[in-house]
Amino acid sequence: MEIRPATRTDLAALKPLFFAAFQAELQERDWIWKYHENPHRALSAVALEGQRALGFYGGWATRYRGAKGDLPGVSATDVMTDPAGRALGQRGVFRSVGEAYCRLNAEAGAPFYFGFPNDRHRLVGERILGYRSVERAGQLRRALPLPPRAPGLLSRLRRAHVAITRAAAFGSEHESLAEALHARAGWRSDRSRATLGWRFASRPGVAYRIHEALDPRGRAVGFGVLRVVMDRALVVDLQVLDEGSGVLPDLLSALALDAASEGAASLVVRCPREGWLARRLAGELGFEPEEADAHFEVRLLHPGFDLEREAPLFDYRFADHDVF
Repeated sequence: MEIRPATRTDLAALKPLFFAAFQAELQERDWIWKYHENPHRALSAVALEGQRALGFYGGWATRYRGAKGDLPGVSATDVMTDPAGRALGQRGVFRSVGEAYCRLNAEAGAPFYFGFPNDRHRLVGERILGYRSVERAGQLRRALPLPPRAPGLLSRLRRAHVAITRAAAFGSEHESLAEALHARAGWRSDRSRATLGWRFASRPGVAYRIHEALDPRGRAVGFGVLRVVMDRALVVDLQVLDEGSGVLPDLLSALALDAASEGAASLVVRCPREGWLARRLAGELGFEPEEADAHFEVRLLHPGFDLEREAPLFDYRFADHDVF
C-alpha cells in the first residue's frame, strides 16, 4: 500500500472508493471546485494499492484569521476507507492515511485541523487519531415567518440608513469588512472577497443567496448567506461589523423573507454555543437551540500551539463544513 499526497489525477481511482464509502456518486465538477479551485491550498492524503484507492483523507483549505495572526488552515472532509479493504486491516488504513494527512499539513504550517464529524466518526477519530471534541456544534432554529419586530431606540440609531441588498457576488466594498473580521480576537476561517467569491458564487450546482448590509457610504457592515434545503433555510454564513448593533436583526429579517418566499418553514444558524451570535439569537431574537448532528472537533498538528486555549475561540458557521 502506497500513501502519498493526493493529486487531480487520482480522481478516477477515487470514484469507486467514494461510492463504496458513501453509496453515492462522486460529483466530479464539485470535487474539482472543492480541492483544486480553492484560492487556498491544503494537502489531502490517499492510500493506493496499485491503481485502486483504499483510503482518502481530504484537506479543505482555508486560513485561520484572528488578532493573533494569519495561519494556514485546513478542515478534514471526505474521510473514507474502502470496506473491502478490511482484509488489509481497515483500521490500519484509516490510521495510516490519517497520520499521513496530519504530517503533510503540519509540514505545510497548519497548527491544527478541524472538522464536524457525527457521533460514530467522532469516536473513531478520538480513539485512533487523537481528535478532541470542543463541543457539540451549536445550532439554533426559528420558525418562519418571523413576526414584525419593534427595535429599541439604540438599535434604530445604530442602524440608521443601512440598506440590505441581494448580491450575485461580493464587491470591493467587502474588503474593509473582511479586514475588521480578521482582526477580531479568536480565530475564524478566511472571509476575504476572493475566498467568499469562490465559496458562494462559483460552486457548481449549488445556489447560495447573498445578502449584504451597506451603510450610507456604500461600505459593507454585514452579510448573510442563505441556502434553502427542502423546508429548512440554512444561514450558511452570518457576519456583522458591530456585533451589538441592529444590523443583525435587519439581516435576519431579509434572510427570513427570502427563505419564506422559497417555501422554507424555518431558519437555522450554526455557531459556537457560548459566542456572541448564539447569545443574541437566543436572548433577543427568539431562536431556540436544537440538537446538531455533528461535533466541532480539532486535532493538534504543531505541539507549540496551545489548542486547549485557542480551539474554543474558533468562530465557526455552517460554511466551515463543505456539506453546506
